[in-house]
Amino acid sequence: MTEKFKVQFLEEAAEFLDSLDKKAREKIIYNIRKAQVTSDKELFKKLTEEIWEFRTLYNKTAYRLFAF
Repeated sequence: MTEKFKVQFLEEAAEFLDSLDKKAREKIIYNIRKAQVTSDKELFKKLTEEIWEFRTLYNKTAYRLFAF
């Protein structure tokens, strides 16, 4: 499968991911990679014309990263 978009983390996003425990970080990155090749609105959702949101639920905690 081909990727629908490229991912480049801002420094703040990378720092946020680094602050999480290993399993939560791995789940978020897994879901981002999955969103690159699928059309799952539970993982990657358009919020406005220019803002998208990656969403991951792990261990009863919702994690959200914005994409532009």
